[in-house]
Amino acid sequence: MKRIAIVTGATGGIGGIFVKMICLMDDIDEVWAIGRNKDKLDSLCAVSQKVVSVTADLASDGTDVISSLISERSPDVRILVNNAGTGYMGLFEKMEKDQVRDICRLNCSVPSELISVTLPYMHEGARILNISSASSFQPNPYLAMYSASKVYLKNFSRALNVELKSRKITATAVCPGWVDTGMLPRTKDGKEIKYAGMIDPETVVVKALKDSAKGKDMSVPGAFAKYFRFYSKITPTNIVMSQWSRSIRKYL
Repeated sequence: MKRIAIVTGATGGIGGIFVKMICLMDDIDEVWAIGRNKDKLDSLCAVSQKVVSVTADLASDGTDVISSLISERSPDVRILVNNAGTGYMGLFEKMEKDQVRDICRLNCSVPSELISVTLPYMHEGARILNISSASSFQPNPYLAMYSASKVYLKNFSRALNVELKSRKITATAVCPGWVDTGMLPRTKDGKEIKYAGMIDPETVVVKALKDSAKGKDMSVPGAFAKYFRFYSKITPTNIVMSQWSRSIRKYL
């Protein structure tokens, strides 16, 4: 029985680092890299012979593809990283119906479905890492759906961690702030966009893997995210939302 890790959103900045770091683990035989772009997935295969590329569109039938593959091969799933997701910055009323559906599906339904289909193949010491966000610490106008979906993932992970203690399986919500993945826009109307406390994806992944190995239900990488979590707890929500709105409105 092969000991595997599954990483969704594997071609992104955080996902790619997870793939590379998990490949270095002696107790993992294969890393299933899940993504839509076959060319990018194939380039990940050059990282290690452990990488198995799985082309799947999680916005449609991707979870069925992964479920069938697991049923067919019956692996020992040691690590599941739910990294795939999507977001939208702007007024909710300007979102298309497909955008609304995709955020709900990719950020909430897909991670839940994949946990459901992998849990029967997990044993003592297995780990689930769900990539949430520091935006889950409070409501975020102009990131309303993204922020709300990350709250779901954070709370689901923490509750699941309690449920799985008897099986000695860990579920961890990873809650970084801004991450320098190259996907964030750098300018708006010729002006530089400033992202407070931005950190590199390696920092996120290293801490996430360490925290999940310790059984923690949350991983909050970077000083800014830690501060923001504390600040959001002690400051009235309407004040936090007002401050956030003022800082982000000029970039919309």
